[in-house]
Amino acid sequence: MTVGRAVWPDQLDATERALLSPGLPPNLDRRPDVLVVGGGIVGCATAAACVQAGLGSVGLIERDALGAGASGGAAGLLQPEAHDGVDPPKFVAFMRQSLAAWRDLHASWPGGVGFVETDWKGHPQGRVNPLRAIARLAAGLPCIATGVTLTGFSDGVVHTSEGDFHPKTVVFATGNPPPVQSLNVPAFEVRGHMLCSQPTALSRPDALIDLVTMLEDGRLLMGGTLDVGDAERVVRPEITARMWQEIVSAWPEAATSSIEYAWACFRPAHPDHLPVIDRLPGTDNAWFTSGHYKTGILLAPATAHALAMWLKTGARPTEVEPFGLARLSQLKTQ
Repeated sequence: MTVGRAVWPDQLDATERALLSPGLPPNLDRRPDVLVVGGGIVGCATAAACVQAGLGSVGLIERDALGAGASGGAAGLLQPEAHDGVDPPKFVAFMRQSLAAWRDLHASWPGGVGFVETDWKGHPQGRVNPLRAIARLAAGLPCIATGVTLTGFSDGVVHTSEGDFHPKTVVFATGNPPPVQSLNVPAFEVRGHMLCSQPTALSRPDALIDLVTMLEDGRLLMGGTLDVGDAERVVRPEITARMWQEIVSAWPEAATSSIEYAWACFRPAHPDHLPVIDRLPGTDNAWFTSGHYKTGILLAPATAHALAMWLKTGARPTEVEPFGLARLSQLKTQ
């Protein structure tokens, strides 16, 4: 989830904002070929990938507005090279694959997804407004319902606050592991603070590329922190004040501006900080993905494509083999 005031909604136009809260459509398909549960960036990208893969009728349900969770508070930076030498090589390779998938999705999806080319230390990278990407994806999806809360899953039936759904296949993309069956997946959330300044005419020094992101209107974007051990659903002004002071100390000219937006998002994570992309145990028609931590926006299209291909072919794509559920059981026994 996201608390406080994020910059992203104010960058949307009225049409894009409306796409995030379509409500319950009168033609809601209760028996789609594929039902995606979860309206964050991973869920919306998965629904889009299933449409593009020709998997039949595709529906998506979300308990709140689209992007109301961690997706709506993320920085939207698509920078796999920043993870090189920090995260496991196979994980970084998946990130690079996903950056390419972002470019492909922007080129192939009607109206694009708002992908912005950037440079990070000489590497072509990217950035998105995560809510704009979600809204643009939603504009091309055939059936979306918001305000629908998952209450259970049994015998292939998805139980919700708005009645049952009987999909041929279901994908749970709920951020945290889905609250279904006896699924016991170690998971937690880590709060991260973000801030964004007023528009400026400043030009960021190259040396501060890891500290500050410049948006198109000159706003300074910074975040997010890792507030380990503090899970309260609040924005702490003392934290954002320290963040701003860090910017000003490194770049005194930034003192001519001030914070306009401050928010916090709660990133779902597993103990090894890697996502799970796997079939739901004990089922033959259900998959789930969870715990994308700080890389949910970056990994969304590659995760989505892998899930769509798995559904289409019945075979686990090799690129997601490192992200199976079994590894977490092994962690618990070590």
